[in-house]
Amino acid sequence: MKISVVGAGSWGTAIVSILSKNNHVNWWVRRERLKNQILLKKRNTKYLTNCKLNTKNITFFNNIDEIINNSDLVIVAIPSEFIFSVFKNKGELLNSKTVLSAVKGVIPEINTTPHEFFKSISPNLNYGVISGPCHAEEVALEKQSYLTISTNNTEIHPQIRKIFNTKFINIKTSNDIIGTEYAAILKNIYAILIGVAYGLGYGDNFIAVLTTSCANEMKRLLQSLDPKERTISQPAYLGDLLVTCYSFHSRNRSLGVLIGKGYSVENAIEKMTMVAEGYHAAKSIYARVLKLKSIKQTPIISSTYNILYREKDPKAQFKKLEGLIA
Repeated sequence: MKISVVGAGSWGTAIVSILSKNNHVNWWVRRERLKNQILLKKRNTKYLTNCKLNTKNITFFNNIDEIINNSDLVIVAIPSEFIFSVFKNKGELLNSKTVLSAVKGVIPEINTTPHEFFKSISPNLNYGVISGPCHAEEVALEKQSYLTISTNNTEIHPQIRKIFNTKFINIKTSNDIIGTEYAAILKNIYAILIGVAYGLGYGDNFIAVLTTSCANEMKRLLQSLDPKERTISQPAYLGDLLVTCYSFHSRNRSLGVLIGKGYSVENAIEKMTMVAEGYHAAKSIYARVLKLKSIKQTPIISSTYNILYREKDPKAQFKKLEGLIA
């Protein structure tokens, strides 16, 4: 199986570091200068700079068509806001390929999930999702981590397990593509609001209750979006939510903390060094909630949207939430 990774940010670098230990990997690194620095330093000099890379097992590409043509499995690890521009005309090239999305956001230009987008441009591709509580920074340090791979082709599950097999990565497989992808999107929205709570000075007791309410709201919303029996306490749902809400590595939580401390949304985003996927996701998911007529069931999504897009006062929004989540 010819394996390719598209994206040279933190998560793309972390995935390449896992795969290149035991496999040959094609890696799409758009900037020539960065590619040359990686070859020279044996590490990504912009992201995860302490992560050593086995460059002997890596072939670099900067042409997206060439790397797709040289792939059986394409792992997408770029921010969601760039997916449309990179892949919009690549549907024919992707036919019969397997695409695994490591993206945890929506595509803002067209307001779709990665699954919806890729199936629309290439109906015959095999699609899957990489999710779970797995911060790139900890993968780079080879700390024990857990991934869930959800695909609509269970026959490739053994191959996926094999290529990701390392001593510090535990793989679970699933066929809940829509549920795990939505969960990965939702947890970023919730993490922003948890960050706002920290920034406003709320304590651990309140934040524990708020996080529990996020999990309950996620369960309700997933059932509305994609009715299916699923266990929300699994790592791809609750585990990913918890690590994103509590970890200092979480960029979405960090964005929320800045807003809670008094930064405007615009200034908080400018201050961030990496993309916080929950910002665009909040707008998209709120629109879906309106369509489903589920506003009363999703007060946390609504409050996050109000803070991010309606410039509502965070303190006032939390005063309302205090009585709704108990």
